[in-house]
Amino acid sequence: MGPGLGGGHGWLQGRHGLISDQYISLNVVTATGKKIVVNKKDDLFWAMKGAGHNFGIVTEVTSKIYDVVNPNYAMATLIFSGDKVKEVYALANNQWHSSGKAMPVDVINWSYWFFDPTIDPTGVCN
Repeated sequence: MGPGLGGGHGWLQGRHGLISDQYISLNVVTATGKKIVVNKKDDLFWAMKGAGHNFGIVTEVTSKIYDVVNPNYAMATLIFSGDKVKEVYALANNQWHSSGKAMPVDVINWSYWFFDPTIDPTGVCN
């Protein structure tokens, strides 16, 4: 629930949207101790889908679920120095944007950033 209450990026967001887009209703205990059920008719529902951690404790959720469409997947890890960031993303974006095609819903470009001084111990590539 934690990531979903903050919106919730995930591997299937191109196909189904964010995790929070799947919520139908939430049982919430407010700061005053009141137990409430919120759904799309309530203003609080929309707040819970993006900043839910700030509005109460969720004790139960009703959510959409989906059958697995593609049980197999591929993943690649690319490691490059900071001076190559612009070039790498230009190449990745060019694949879709310059062709005029939309990125397929089953493709996701996920990035993690970290600093590894063993790759560039002198800091030249920053």
